Amino acid sequence: MNFILGIGIGISLLAIFQLMKEKNAKLISTKIAVLINIVWIVRLAFFLIKDSEIALKFPILLMLDQNLLLLDSVVLWMYSKSLLNTAKFKVKTLLNFLPFIIGFLISVATYLSVPNELIVEQYIKMNNNISSNKSLFTIDVLVLFLVIIIISIIYFSKSIVEIKKYNSILYNHFSSLKNINANWILKFHGLWISLFLIPIILYFINYMYPIINIKILLSIMIIIQVLFSFIFNSNVLSQNYVRIPEKSNIKQDNKSIKEFEEQISKLKKTLNTNKYYQDENLSLVKLSSYLNIKPTELTEIIKCSEFENFYDLINTYRIESIKKELLSSTEQIMIIAYNNGFNSKSAFNRIFKDKIGQTPSNYRSLYKNTS
Repeated sequence: MNFILGIGIGISLLAIFQLMKEKNAKLISTKIAVLINIVWIVRLAFFLIKDSEIALKFPILLMLDQNLLLLDSVVLWMYSKSLLNTAKFKVKTLLNFLPFIIGFLISVATYLSVPNELIVEQYIKMNNNISSNKSLFTIDVLVLFLVIIIISIIYFSKSIVEIKKYNSILYNHFSSLKNINANWILKFHGLWISLFLIPIILYFINYMYPIINIKILLSIMIIIQVLFSFIFNSNVLSQNYVRIPEKSNIKQDNKSIKEFEEQISKLKKTLNTNKYYQDENLSLVKLSSYLNIKPTELTEIIKCSEFENFYDLINTYRIESIKKELLSSTEQIMIIAYNNGFNSKSAFNRIFKDKIGQTPSNYRSLYKNTS
C-alpha cells in the first residue's frame, strides 16, 4: 500500500510542478488547483506517517488527519467558483474553511489536554480493536461523520450550481467550447460522491458497527484517492481559461420590435455574406466588433431572435453551411466541418445530430442522390 501512496503523492507533486510553470500560473483557478493537490498530498502523507514510528514520537499527527475530510468539497467548490472569476480572490471566501479550522483547533486542544503516552496508548488500543472488528462507537465519531457528510453535500451542490452558471455564460459568449467548458467537473463530482463519499459513509458506519475489516475499506479509499488525483489533474492541465466579459452598465435604448427585426435580418445577412462562423475562435466580442456594435447590443439582438444564445446562433449557421457542402461535394466530412469552424469531432457530431436528427454520414447518403 505504501507504493500506491507514493504514486498518489507523485501524481500530485508532478501536477503542482506543471501548474506552476504554465502561462496560467497566476490565475486564482490554478492556485486553487494547487491547493487541492496540497490537501491530497497531506492526506496521503498522513497515511504513511501513521504507519511509521514518527507518529508515535509526535502523537498530535494521530489526531489531525480526519479533519482533512472537511476540506475536499470546499476546495473543489472554490475551483468551480473561480472559473467565473479567474483573477480575483475575496478574503471572505476564507470563512468557508471555518469547519476545518474549528475541527483542527479541537484536535489541538484535545492534544494539549491529554498526555502523549495516553494518546499513543489509545491509538494502539484502537488499532487492536480494528483488527478484532470491535465497535469504536463514540459521540465524537458520530458528530464528525455527520458534519463531513452535511458539508460535502452542501458544497458539492454549490459546485454544481457554479458550473451550470459558468457553462450558461459560455453559451452566450463563445461559439466553440473545446477545453473551456467545465462539464468534466460535474462528472468528477458525481464520481466523488459515488466512489469516495459513499466509502466514507461505509467507513464510519463500519467504525461503529464492524461488518468488514476497516483496513480493507481504508485501502479502497486510498486507491480511489489516487485515481481521483489522476482524473482531476489530467483535466485541470488541459483546461483553458477564458475571461468572461463583464456586464455593461450602459442601458440599452428602448427599441421597437420592428427595429430588432431589422437588426436580426442584418445580422443573418452579414453571417451569410462574410461567413464569420468559419472562425473556430469566434466569440461574441469578436463578432460584435465586426458588426461595429457593443457586445451587450448583440446579446439583446440574439435574445430577440429564434436562437437560444450566441453558441446556438453560430453553430446553426455552421451546420447549415455543412449541409450544403455535404450534398454538393465529395470532400471528407470532418474536413468540411473543420473548414466551417468546428474544432472538435465529438462536438460536431453531437450538434449535427441534435439539429438534424441524424449523423452527417447518414444525411449525406440519404439526400445526396436526391439533390
